[in-house]
Amino acid sequence: MKRLLLYALASAYLFSATPEQIEQYLSISNADEQLIELENQFSIMQENLNRLNSDEENTPYDMQLLSIRFKSYLQQHLSEEEMDEILKAYRNVLLLQYVSAIAQSQEASDKEIEAYLNSLEEDPQNHERIAMAKKISDEMYDKESMAIMFDNLIKPLIENAPGGSDIDAEKLKERKEAYVKQMMEQSRKGVIYATRDFSIEELEALEKIAKEPAIKHESNAIAAATAYALEEFFLSLAKRYDISKHQ
Repeated sequence: MKRLLLYALASAYLFSATPEQIEQYLSISNADEQLIELENQFSIMQENLNRLNSDEENTPYDMQLLSIRFKSYLQQHLSEEEMDEILKAYRNVLLLQYVSAIAQSQEASDKEIEAYLNSLEEDPQNHERIAMAKKISDEMYDKESMAIMFDNLIKPLIENAPGGSDIDAEKLKERKEAYVKQMMEQSRKGVIYATRDFSIEELEALEKIAKEPAIKHESNAIAAATAYALEEFFLSLAKRYDISKHQ
């Protein structure tokens, strides 16, 4: 039995993505910068919550664990072959341009994005651009990946918060549907704005890239890895999560 278990463990790591592949992916996909931004954002959140609850004894969560857990999940849940397919997809110059555009668009305010979207809606000739950008968004950030985030992150936070055990399955289902819908809409707006300088031909080519199996693997893996990276931190916040303010 012990020999069988050792073989199973060895096999899992033998065919999993290599640390070198993970580091290469993080570099070219801009995921490393996003991880740093997550660490900064949640560090600020933790400090603010600690100030608001200064009468409680709170052990600070080590934000460096986010990056460690994220990388660990990717390495264990993507095979070397799958990771190689993803890296090959990123050899496409257009995909790299898209990644860069998405990163730059993060600096835009909600007001700027809404203003641009409103300007597009005013001209019927832009409706094709809007439709194509939405298709790209729905392929790259699909409902499945959004649902993974809710099930692995938001749901445990709710269930472990005071009063969370009183929320029935139907109410959780409603919250999940609302969460997925909101995240999908945010993603669409972000993609429309980020691709504002892309030609229609480039959007058509990008839509084909978005449909590649490698991108699907990446999307779901990144969602699950992000949820896994944040899981312990979110659970540490559960006791301070006010259910009544999020009904």
